[in-house]
Amino acid sequence: MRSLRDWSVRHARGLARLYVVFEHLVVAIEPLARLIGHERLERPVAAVERTIKGTLFDCRMCGACVLSDTGMSCPRNCPKNVLNGPCGGVRGDGGREGPARPPPVGVGVPEGGAE
Repeated sequence: MRSLRDWSVRHARGLARLYVVFEHLVVAIEPLARLIGHERLERPVAAVERTIKGTLFDCRMCGACVLSDTGMSCPRNCPKNVLNGPCGGVRGDGGREGPARPPPVGVGVPEGGAE
């Protein structure tokens, strides 16, 4: 899971472009969604969204998505609840303070956004 999340951060610009294309597609099929009924589509669409965002971004489906603002790295899974990048507890090698923890959420974001 962690390697896929790292990949999504490194390829943030491409994923943001894909999101824009997908957004246009959703707007284009709005008449069909209205015909089927938004209530009927809500559960299956949420399940697909949860699967994709959970796999790629370790998303918690909190309802306050900021992926497009944070280089496709979800800050909501930070144990310290730091939302705007790595906290002061980042080591020189990019790891967190404490025993055997993965790198903080914001580590690697600037590189991914520059692609």
